[in-house]
Amino acid sequence: METEQDADIWQQVLDGDSLGFGTIWDRHRDRVFWHLRYLGTPQGDAEDLTATVFLELWRRRRSVRMVDGSLLPWLIVTASNVHRNGARSRWRYHRFLAALPPPAPAADPAETSGIGTLTPEARRVLSTSNATDRGLLALTVLEGFTVKEAALAVGVSESAGKMRLSRLRSRLRAALEPQSCLEEVVP
Repeated sequence: METEQDADIWQQVLDGDSLGFGTIWDRHRDRVFWHLRYLGTPQGDAEDLTATVFLELWRRRRSVRMVDGSLLPWLIVTASNVHRNGARSRWRYHRFLAALPPPAPAADPAETSGIGTLTPEARRVLSTSNATDRGLLALTVLEGFTVKEAALAVGVSESAGKMRLSRLRSRLRAALEPQSCLEEVVP
């Protein structure tokens, strides 16, 4: 079958031979791919565009023009057109993105969650706490999960999660209380 011309195989494709299209693919895909690479298409895009060229071959199968019994010239011209269309599309997309107004600055999550207002003592307690405890606190206080859901997420039982959160709250209260007591005593 290697000695058959593309025109003969293509006629078999048009007559319903599904293996013929695979033969054309095997015969010409590398040449189409390397032509796209020669045009400057990155490798991943060249692979996608090679598939697009063969999709066009299938879509236009009734109107494909052979040159000396070969499909390769048609495939190469189609590859060049597909490459140009892709480049134009990318250019229009980048132009569109450049025309968009810049996004509004997002609020700092530390400021909106109240973490930015923590005292140094509270930060010290949190930074020295167990990662599981910090995870439980973040999931329950910041994200609004129930203790049961948060405990499941960090891999402890619900009762263990409640106990860990209670101990962490006690440590945080202890870190904050001396300061508040001093403020009450000092006139």
